[in-house]
Amino acid sequence: MSSEADHRLPRSVIPSHYQLEIEPDFETFAFKGRVVITAAAVERVAEIVLNSIEIDIDAVEVMGADGSIQDAGLSYEEGRERVTLALGTPLEIGPVEIRLDYTGSINDNLQGFYRSTYTSAAGEEKVIATTQFEATDARRAFPCWDEPDMKATYQVTLVVPEHMMAISNSQVVSDDPAGEGLRRVEFATTMKMSTYLVAFVVGELEATDPVDVDGTPLRIVHTPGKAHLARFALDAGAFALRYFSDYYGIAYPGDKLDMIAVPDFAWGAMENLGAVTYRETALLVDPEKATQGEQARVADVIAHELAHMWFGDLVTMKWWNGIWLNEAFATFMELKCVDAYRPDWKRWLSFAAGRNAAMDTDSLASTRPIEFPVGSPEEANEMFDILTYSKGSSVLRMLEVYLGEETFRDGIRKYLKTHSYANTETADLWAALEEVSGEPVGLMMHGWIFQGGYPRITVARDGDKYVMRQEHFRFLGDGEDEWQVPALYAGSKGGGRVIVGAETAVAAGESFRLNRGGQGFYRVQYDDELRDEIAHQAADLPAEERYALVADLWANVLAGDVPAKDFIELASQFKEESEPEVWGAIIGGLGELNRVVSSDDRPALQEFVRGLVSDAADKMGWQPGANESDLDRRLRGLLLRTRGVLGDDKSILPEARAVFAASRNGDTVDGEVAAAAIAIVAANGGSDEFDTFIDAYRNAGSPQDEVRFLQAAISVPEQETASKVLDMLTSGEIRRQDGAWVTARLIGHRTTGAESWNRIKDRWDQVLDAVPPQSQRRILDWLPARSEPEVAADIEAWLADHPLAGGSKYVDQQVELLKVRVGLRAREEGRLGDSL
Repeated sequence: MSSEADHRLPRSVIPSHYQLEIEPDFETFAFKGRVVITAAAVERVAEIVLNSIEIDIDAVEVMGADGSIQDAGLSYEEGRERVTLALGTPLEIGPVEIRLDYTGSINDNLQGFYRSTYTSAAGEEKVIATTQFEATDARRAFPCWDEPDMKATYQVTLVVPEHMMAISNSQVVSDDPAGEGLRRVEFATTMKMSTYLVAFVVGELEATDPVDVDGTPLRIVHTPGKAHLARFALDAGAFALRYFSDYYGIAYPGDKLDMIAVPDFAWGAMENLGAVTYRETALLVDPEKATQGEQARVADVIAHELAHMWFGDLVTMKWWNGIWLNEAFATFMELKCVDAYRPDWKRWLSFAAGRNAAMDTDSLASTRPIEFPVGSPEEANEMFDILTYSKGSSVLRMLEVYLGEETFRDGIRKYLKTHSYANTETADLWAALEEVSGEPVGLMMHGWIFQGGYPRITVARDGDKYVMRQEHFRFLGDGEDEWQVPALYAGSKGGGRVIVGAETAVAAGESFRLNRGGQGFYRVQYDDELRDEIAHQAADLPAEERYALVADLWANVLAGDVPAKDFIELASQFKEESEPEVWGAIIGGLGELNRVVSSDDRPALQEFVRGLVSDAADKMGWQPGANESDLDRRLRGLLLRTRGVLGDDKSILPEARAVFAASRNGDTVDGEVAAAAIAIVAANGGSDEFDTFIDAYRNAGSPQDEVRFLQAAISVPEQETASKVLDMLTSGEIRRQDGAWVTARLIGHRTTGAESWNRIKDRWDQVLDAVPPQSQRRILDWLPARSEPEVAADIEAWLADHPLAGGSKYVDQQVELLKVRVGLRAREEGRLGDSL
C-alpha cells in the first residue's frame, strides 16, 4: 500500500478560484480547455505542482504578485498523475494567477470527462458528454489541485453546439452565439467546494419544467421521450430538499438543482452540487408498473445524493480515509428522509438487509476498519464499499437510537454550522455530538470506526441479573478486539440502555431481550433457556427484532456454531409472517442451503419451502386487493417467486406464464406480480424464453424493465443461453455500466455458473474491457455462490494470478466469503437431508 504522502501535492501554492472554459468536439470526441486559476503562494516557490492526467497542455502563463508574467516549463509524472510547472523566476509570497490552455479526450471509460450514448426515436445514435470526477478524476478534465481539502470556487463556461443543452453546477448567467453553429454558455460562480464536485453535461437532452422548492428551481433532465418517467423523482426530490433543509437547519447551499439521468453511468449517482447525475434506473421510474423495491431505490438514491449537498458538499472530509463521513452519513440520512416520505414502506426495517450484508463482510479476517489509510487513487476508489456505506450508516443509527433522535440531530446541526465550506475529520463529528449530549461519544465510537469487525454478545440469566459477554465474531478463526457497545434492551421491568463492555450485567426482571428495536451492529446469542423463550414469542416481537433473530441464527450457521437444522426449525415457525423483509431473511438462508444441498436432498428442501410459503401465497393469490399497501403487494410477489423458483412448484407455472404473456401484451399487471411471473418463467425456461427476454430487453419501456428482462435472460438455466449473454457482453451490446453485475450473475447462477466461470476465464481481458475500470472488482459480487470445492480452488488460484486493479481488498473478502460457503457445503451437504 502506498502512503498518503506519496499522493498529496505540495502546500506551497493554494488555489481559491478556477475560471474554466470547455469546448467539446462531438465529431472527434476531443475537447479544448482553458483554465485560469487564482491562487496564493504561501512561501517562495520555483515550481507549481498540479494533478493532471490524459491532458496535453499547450500553453502556460504564470503571473506573480508583482504583476509580471512568465512562461513555465512542463514535466509530467504519469504514474503520480501530476504535472510540474517549472518557473524561470521564483514566485514570492502573495497572489498568483495560472493560465493553462490544453486539450483532452472525451473517453468511454465512464470516468473524468466521458461520453454516453443513446438511440433516438428515429434510430440515430446520440452522444452526451458528461462528467464523473469522484474520487480523483477532475484531473482528467482540467489541471487542478485534485484533493478534497483544496476547496475553491468555480466559474464554468461551456462552448457547445447550438442545438444541445449545457448544464453545470450553477445557474446560467449568459447564453450567447459563439459562431459556426456554437453557443457560449456561462454559469454563475459556485460556492467553495472540492474539485470532485464540479460537473458539466452537454447533449441533446430535455428537462422538465422547474418546480420551485422554497426558492430553489428543481428539474429532472433526461434523454428525449422520457418525461413521463420523471414525475416520481420530482416529487421525491422536492420532499428531500425540504426535509434536509429543515433537519440540518441550513438552507440548500446551491442556486438551482438539476437531477440528470445519464444512460451510461458507472455508479448509482453522483452528488455534484446543483447538477446531480444518476444512472437511469436510479432516477426514472413508472410507479404504475414498478415494484415497491424499484420505487424505493429511486427515492433512496435521490435522498442520498441530496443529503450530500450538506454532508459532503458543504462540509467535506479532509482526505479519502474519511470518506465514510460523506457516504455513511448520506446513507443514514437517506433512510431518515425516505422513512419520513413514505412511512408505509418501513424503511428502517428494510435497511436490516443492508446492515446484515455489511455484517457478513465485517465477519471476515479480511475486513477493514471504516476509516482506513488511503494513498493512491485506486485505494481511494476501494473505499466506496459496503463497509463505508452500510456499516458506517448502521453505526450512526445505533448511536442515534442510543443518544436520542433530537440530541443526535442537534449535534449534526452544530457540526455542519461549525464547519460549513470547510473540511473535517472524524473527531470533529464526535466533538459536536459530545458537546450537545454530554456523552463520551469519541471514546464510545473509537473502536467502531478504527477497528474492523464487531462483537457477538452472549446473554445468560444469572439469578436476578442478565450477564452479557462479548466476543469478536468471525466466520473463520478468532478475533481479539473489543468494543464499547451502545445497546438498548427490554425486560419485564421495562426497557433501558447500557454500554456493554467485556462483561456487563443488568437487572431486568423475569424476561430480557438485548438489541431492543433491532438497530444494533452486533449479533446476539442467548443461552438455551433464553433462546427458547424468545423463539416461542417471536411472533410478538417487533419486526426489526424478528429479522435480527433470524439473521443472527443464520450467521451462527455460517460460522459453523450451530447446524442448519436449527435454522430450518426456526424458519418453520414463521408461516404466518407478514413482513416481506423478515421473509427475505428466511428465504435468503434457505436459498443458500439450496446451493449446497446434495442433488438427492434438494427435492426435500424444495418440499419444505413449498410447505412454508404455499398457504400464505394461496391466501394472497395473484391479484392485489383494492386497499393493499405497497408492502402487501411486495410480499405477494416474494411469496410467489419463492414458491415457483426456490420451491420449484410446477403447479403455478401455467399461471406465471399467463401473467407474463398478459404483461407482454400490454395488459395491466401489478408490478410485483409481473416481476414474480418473469422470475418463475425464467427459472423454468429455455432458448425460446431467452429469446423473448432479450427482445423485451432491447425494446424495454423503462430502465427498470431493461434490467428486469436482462436479469431474466441470465436466469434461464441453459449453458447455451448463458454463453449468448457473455457474447452480448463482450461484443458491446450490453452497456459497460451493466457489465459488472451481468458478469457477477453469470458466475453466480446455480446450474450454469461453474461453466460460465470457465468461459469468463477464457475471455478474461475481453470481459474486463466490457466493464468500467472503477467497477471491475464488482464482477466478483456473486463469487461465494461457487462453493463447489474444485471450482472454488480454481477461482482462488486464478485471482491470485490475475489481480484486479483497485480491487485487492475486495478480492480478499470475496475469496474468504467463498471459503465460508465451501465450509457450509462440507458441513451440511450430507446431513441436511436428515434435517428435512
